[in-house]
Amino acid sequence: MLKTDPTGKLWMWSLIGSIVVFMLFFLGFAIWTFQTDVELMYDNYYDKDVVYEEQIRRIERTDALTHRPIVKYKHATETMLINFPVQLGHVKPAGQVLLFRPADLHKDRTFPLELVGDTLQVISMPHLEKGLWRAKLDWTSGGIEYYLEQMFMVN
Repeated sequence: MLKTDPTGKLWMWSLIGSIVVFMLFFLGFAIWTFQTDVELMYDNYYDKDVVYEEQIRRIERTDALTHRPIVKYKHATETMLINFPVQLGHVKPAGQVLLFRPADLHKDRTFPLELVGDTLQVISMPHLEKGLWRAKLDWTSGGIEYYLEQMFMVN
């Protein structure tokens, strides 16, 4: 008759149990990964990458300006002031202002560029969430495209 060692059975069951626990963990992790929503900064991220060269040229043209537009957020009145200096000698610009919230893309807001006179736009933004925001000013003046980005904090 064959005699079995009780420690041999314990070792075998421990090994099988470890493999089963590892497989269950891996399966649970895979299921959790596929159910988690990954939020990109943009929905059409790859389309944005294709036009990146054009964006670089807009930024370079804006940096070359001697007087750039001034973007300021006023906490007391919850308004954003965009001031195009008269020294730009521009034709009345057309474009848009995007308020970009890095923490949540669903909070982004877009406003058309509508200057009062030739130099100033006031955008009322009541109840803007606290935290970091970026104002992205994209405009065309005299057939030339420009881009300016500025960060601001809402307290």
